[in-house]
Amino acid sequence: MIRHILCAVVFLMSNILACEVAALAQDTPKAEIFAGFSYGNYELIPGESASTLPSVTISGNPSGRLSVFGWNGSVAANMNRWFGLATDFSGYYSGSSTSVTTTETFTCGPGCTQTITYVQTASSPKIHNFLFGPQFSYPSGRIRPFGHFLVGGNHMNVTRSESSSSSGGGGIGITSGTSTVGSSGFAMAAGGGVDYSIKENLAWRIESDYLTGEGVGQDHVRVSTGLVWKLGK
Repeated sequence: MIRHILCAVVFLMSNILACEVAALAQDTPKAEIFAGFSYGNYELIPGESASTLPSVTISGNPSGRLSVFGWNGSVAANMNRWFGLATDFSGYYSGSSTSVTTTETFTCGPGCTQTITYVQTASSPKIHNFLFGPQFSYPSGRIRPFGHFLVGGNHMNVTRSESSSSSGGGGIGITSGTSTVGSSGFAMAAGGGVDYSIKENLAWRIESDYLTGEGVGQDHVRVSTGLVWKLGK
Protein backbone atom coordinates (compact mmCIF):
# COMPACT_ATOMS: atom_id res chain seq x y z
CA MET A 1 0.00 0.00 0.00
CA ILE A 2 2.78 2.43 0.99
CA ARG A 3 4.68 1.52 -2.19
CA HIS A 4 1.64 2.37 -4.31
CA ILE A 5 1.21 5.71 -2.54
CA LEU A 6 4.90 6.55 -3.06
CA CYS A 7 4.65 5.62 -6.72
CA ALA A 8 1.59 7.83 -7.10
CA VAL A 9 3.37 10.74 -5.37
CA VAL A 10 6.47 10.35 -7.57
CA PHE A 11 4.30 10.15 -10.69
CA LEU A 12 2.37 13.27 -9.68
CA MET A 13 5.51 15.25 -8.84
CA SER A 14 7.22 14.25 -12.09
CA ASN A 15 4.21 15.42 -14.08
CA ILE A 16 4.11 18.75 -12.21
CA LEU A 17 7.85 19.24 -12.82
CA ALA A 18 7.46 18.38 -16.50
CA CYS A 19 4.64 20.91 -16.83
CA GLU A 20 6.72 23.60 -15.11
CA VAL A 21 9.72 22.93 -17.37
CA ALA A 22 7.47 23.00 -20.44
CA ALA A 23 5.94 26.30 -19.31
CA LEU A 24 9.36 27.85 -18.75
CA ALA A 25 10.60 26.60 -22.08
CA GLN A 26 7.49 27.96 -23.78
CA ASP A 27 7.99 31.35 -22.09
CA THR A 28 11.62 31.57 -23.27
CA PRO A 29 12.17 32.63 -26.90
CA LYS A 30 14.42 30.37 -28.95
CA ALA A 31 16.14 33.38 -30.51
CA GLU A 32 16.37 37.12 -30.01
CA ILE A 33 17.33 39.76 -32.57
CA PHE A 34 18.49 43.16 -31.31
CA ALA A 35 19.05 46.28 -33.43
CA GLY A 36 19.59 49.81 -32.25
CA PHE A 37 21.59 53.02 -31.88
CA SER A 38 24.96 52.97 -30.11
CA TYR A 39 27.30 55.57 -28.59
CA GLY A 40 30.99 54.82 -28.06
CA ASN A 41 33.89 56.58 -26.38
CA TYR A 42 37.13 55.34 -27.92
CA GLU A 43 40.71 55.91 -26.88
CA LEU A 44 42.30 56.57 -30.28
CA ILE A 45 45.61 57.87 -28.90
CA PRO A 46 47.07 56.21 -25.77
CA GLY A 47 48.28 58.46 -22.99
CA GLU A 48 51.83 58.60 -21.70
CA SER A 49 52.87 58.46 -18.08
CA ALA A 50 54.94 61.38 -16.85
CA SER A 51 55.99 59.34 -13.79
CA THR A 52 57.87 56.81 -15.93
CA LEU A 53 59.20 59.52 -18.25
CA PRO A 54 60.35 62.28 -15.90
CA SER A 55 61.62 64.53 -18.71
CA VAL A 56 58.24 64.56 -20.43
CA THR A 57 55.30 66.80 -19.58
CA ILE A 58 51.90 66.36 -21.22
CA SER A 59 49.69 69.33 -22.01
CA GLY A 60 46.07 69.04 -23.09
CA ASN A 61 44.39 65.63 -22.88
CA PRO A 62 46.31 62.79 -21.18
CA SER A 63 44.98 60.54 -23.93
CA GLY A 64 43.16 61.13 -27.18
CA ARG A 65 39.55 60.07 -26.61
CA LEU A 66 36.74 60.68 -29.06
CA SER A 67 32.96 60.24 -28.96
CA VAL A 68 31.69 58.16 -31.88
CA PHE A 69 28.15 57.21 -32.94
CA GLY A 70 26.78 54.27 -34.85
CA TRP A 71 24.78 51.07 -34.58
CA ASN A 72 24.76 47.82 -32.62
CA GLY A 73 23.04 44.56 -33.50
CA SER A 74 23.06 41.04 -32.11
CA VAL A 75 21.48 37.63 -32.50
CA ALA A 76 21.17 35.33 -29.47
CA ALA A 77 20.18 31.64 -29.45
CA ASN A 78 18.78 30.63 -26.04
CA MET A 79 19.70 27.18 -24.72
CA ASN A 80 17.33 27.61 -21.78
CA ARG A 81 15.70 30.46 -19.83
CA TRP A 82 19.00 31.76 -18.38
CA PHE A 83 21.79 30.79 -20.82
CA GLY A 84 22.36 31.56 -24.48
CA LEU A 85 25.00 32.25 -27.13
CA ALA A 86 25.17 35.72 -28.69
CA THR A 87 26.75 37.07 -31.87
CA ASP A 88 27.29 40.83 -31.72
CA PHE A 89 28.11 43.36 -34.47
CA SER A 90 28.66 47.11 -34.15
CA GLY A 91 29.95 50.03 -36.18
CA TYR A 92 31.05 53.54 -35.11
CA TYR A 93 31.88 56.65 -37.12
CA SER A 94 32.87 60.29 -36.61
CA GLY A 95 34.07 63.21 -38.68
CA SER A 96 35.77 64.84 -35.69
CA SER A 97 39.31 64.59 -34.38
CA THR A 98 41.22 64.39 -31.11
CA SER A 99 44.84 65.30 -30.38
CA VAL A 100 47.52 64.95 -27.73
CA THR A 101 50.44 67.35 -27.30
CA THR A 102 53.64 66.15 -25.66
CA THR A 103 56.55 68.44 -24.80
CA GLU A 104 60.00 67.08 -23.98
CA THR A 105 62.75 69.29 -22.59
CA PHE A 106 66.29 68.05 -22.05
CA THR A 107 69.81 69.35 -21.63
CA CYS A 108 71.96 69.07 -24.74
CA GLY A 109 75.19 70.44 -23.19
CA PRO A 110 76.58 73.16 -20.95
CA GLY A 111 74.20 76.09 -21.16
CA CYS A 112 72.17 74.32 -23.88
CA THR A 113 68.52 73.32 -23.49
CA GLN A 114 66.36 71.89 -26.25
CA THR A 115 62.58 71.56 -26.33
CA ILE A 116 60.70 69.22 -28.70
CA THR A 117 56.92 69.39 -29.00
CA TYR A 118 55.02 66.46 -30.53
CA VAL A 119 51.40 66.77 -31.66
CA GLN A 120 49.49 63.55 -32.45
CA THR A 121 46.06 63.77 -34.08
CA ALA A 122 43.52 61.04 -34.85
CA SER A 123 40.48 61.88 -36.98
CA SER A 124 37.56 60.43 -38.97
CA PRO A 125 37.54 56.96 -37.39
CA LYS A 126 35.55 54.05 -38.82
CA ILE A 127 35.37 51.17 -36.34
CA HIS A 128 33.68 47.76 -36.67
CA ASN A 129 33.47 45.02 -34.04
CA PHE A 130 32.57 41.34 -34.54
CA LEU A 131 32.04 39.47 -31.25
CA PHE A 132 30.68 36.15 -29.97
CA GLY A 133 30.17 34.60 -26.54
CA PRO A 134 27.89 33.43 -23.72
CA GLN A 135 24.97 35.48 -22.46
CA PHE A 136 23.28 34.99 -19.09
CA SER A 137 19.84 36.32 -18.21
CA TYR A 138 17.29 36.21 -15.42
CA PRO A 139 13.67 36.75 -16.53
CA SER A 140 11.52 38.43 -13.90
CA GLY A 141 8.12 39.54 -15.13
CA ARG A 142 8.45 42.23 -17.80
CA ILE A 143 12.05 42.93 -16.79
CA ARG A 144 14.89 40.71 -18.02
CA PRO A 145 18.41 41.69 -16.90
CA PHE A 146 21.33 40.02 -18.67
CA GLY A 147 25.11 39.95 -18.81
CA HIS A 148 27.58 38.74 -21.41
CA PHE A 149 31.25 38.18 -22.12
CA LEU A 150 32.14 38.44 -25.81
CA VAL A 151 35.37 37.93 -27.74
CA GLY A 152 36.25 38.35 -31.40
CA GLY A 153 37.89 40.98 -33.55
CA ASN A 154 37.66 44.55 -34.77
CA HIS A 155 38.76 46.60 -37.74
CA MET A 156 39.60 50.29 -37.46
CA ASN A 157 40.42 52.94 -40.07
CA VAL A 158 41.77 56.20 -38.64
CA THR A 159 43.49 59.18 -40.25
CA ARG A 160 46.55 59.90 -38.13
CA SER A 161 48.93 62.83 -38.30
CA GLU A 162 52.00 63.68 -36.28
CA SER A 163 54.08 66.83 -36.21
CA SER A 164 57.08 67.84 -34.18
CA SER A 165 58.81 71.15 -33.65
CA SER A 166 62.09 71.73 -31.85
CA SER A 167 63.66 74.84 -30.46
CA GLY A 168 66.93 75.56 -28.67
CA GLY A 169 70.09 73.59 -29.09
CA GLY A 170 71.27 75.89 -31.85
CA GLY A 171 68.32 75.66 -34.23
CA ILE A 172 64.61 75.39 -34.98
CA GLY A 173 63.04 72.49 -36.91
CA ILE A 174 59.53 71.42 -37.92
CA THR A 175 58.43 68.04 -39.34
CA SER A 176 54.96 66.65 -40.08
CA GLY A 177 53.20 63.71 -41.72
CA THR A 178 49.68 62.37 -42.29
CA SER A 179 48.45 58.87 -43.17
CA THR A 180 45.27 56.80 -43.04
CA VAL A 181 45.93 53.67 -41.02
CA GLY A 182 43.85 50.50 -41.11
CA SER A 183 44.29 47.84 -38.45
CA SER A 184 42.59 44.63 -37.38
CA GLY A 185 43.00 42.74 -34.13
CA PHE A 186 41.53 40.97 -31.14
CA ALA A 187 38.58 42.57 -29.33
CA MET A 188 36.67 41.78 -26.14
CA ALA A 189 33.51 43.16 -24.53
CA ALA A 190 32.15 42.64 -21.02
CA GLY A 191 28.90 44.12 -19.83
CA GLY A 192 25.16 43.70 -19.86
CA GLY A 193 21.85 45.45 -19.68
CA VAL A 194 18.13 45.00 -19.29
CA ASP A 195 15.18 44.21 -21.59
CA TYR A 196 11.74 45.65 -20.88
CA SER A 197 8.90 43.69 -22.48
CA ILE A 198 6.59 45.91 -24.56
CA LYS A 199 4.45 43.01 -25.73
CA GLU A 200 4.82 39.26 -26.12
CA ASN A 201 7.40 39.23 -28.91
CA LEU A 202 8.91 42.70 -28.56
CA ALA A 203 11.10 44.38 -25.93
CA TRP A 204 13.16 47.54 -25.45
CA ARG A 205 16.83 47.08 -24.54
CA ILE A 206 19.43 49.28 -22.84
CA GLU A 207 22.97 47.91 -22.46
CA SER A 208 26.52 49.06 -21.81
CA ASP A 209 29.91 47.41 -22.33
CA TYR A 210 33.58 47.89 -21.61
CA LEU A 211 35.62 47.07 -24.73
CA THR A 212 39.31 46.35 -25.01
CA GLY A 213 41.80 44.54 -27.24
CA GLU A 214 45.46 43.89 -27.83
CA GLY A 215 48.11 46.59 -27.85
CA VAL A 216 47.83 50.13 -26.52
CA GLY A 217 44.99 52.61 -26.79
CA GLN A 218 42.38 49.95 -26.10
CA ASP A 219 40.27 51.41 -23.30
CA HIS A 220 36.78 51.96 -24.72
CA VAL A 221 33.13 52.01 -23.59
CA ARG A 222 29.82 51.81 -25.43
CA VAL A 223 26.12 52.29 -24.63
CA SER A 224 23.41 50.89 -26.90
CA THR A 225 19.62 51.00 -27.00
CA GLY A 226 16.99 49.66 -29.35
CA LEU A 227 14.38 46.97 -30.00
CA VAL A 228 14.54 43.21 -29.39
CA TRP A 229 12.43 40.81 -31.47
CA LYS A 230 11.72 37.47 -29.75
CA LEU A 231 11.33 34.46 -32.03
CA GLY A 232 9.97 30.98 -31.39
CA LYS A 233 8.14 31.49 -28.09
